[in-house]
Amino acid sequence: MLGEILGGLLGWAPRRWGMPRARLHADGSLTVPGMIHGFASIDSHQGWIGGYLTISDQQVVHTIDRDAKVLRRTIPRAGAAVEIHTAQGAEYVTVRLTMPDGRHFKISFDRIYDQALAQFC
Repeated sequence: MLGEILGGLLGWAPRRWGMPRARLHADGSLTVPGMIHGFASIDSHQGWIGGYLTISDQQVVHTIDRDAKVLRRTIPRAGAAVEIHTAQGAEYVTVRLTMPDGRHFKISFDRIYDQALAQFC
C-alpha cells in the first residue's frame, strides 16, 4: 500500500523496487533474470523456463542460478536473425532469435533492463 502511494507520487513502479540489479561482467556481458523458450525441459511452463540470462555479443546463456553455472543452455548469436517484440504498456520484452539452421528461440526479460535490450539493437 505504501509502495503504491509513493510510487504514484514519485513516478516509480513499486514492482521495480524488488527487482534484482543487472550484473555487468568484465567481458561486457550482462546477467538479468528472465526466461527462455525453445529447449525441452521438465521444468518448463508452456515451453518457458525461468532463471537468469547472460547476454553477450556471441551468445545468450540461460541458467537457473545467477552465477551461470547450473543447467546451462546456450544459444549462439552468430548468424541469428533477431526480432524484438514489445507490446505497448507490457512489462516484458520478448526477443526472438532465428538460427541459420531454422531453429527458433525466444528470451524474455523485464523492460527495466534496458542494457539487456541494447545488446540486441
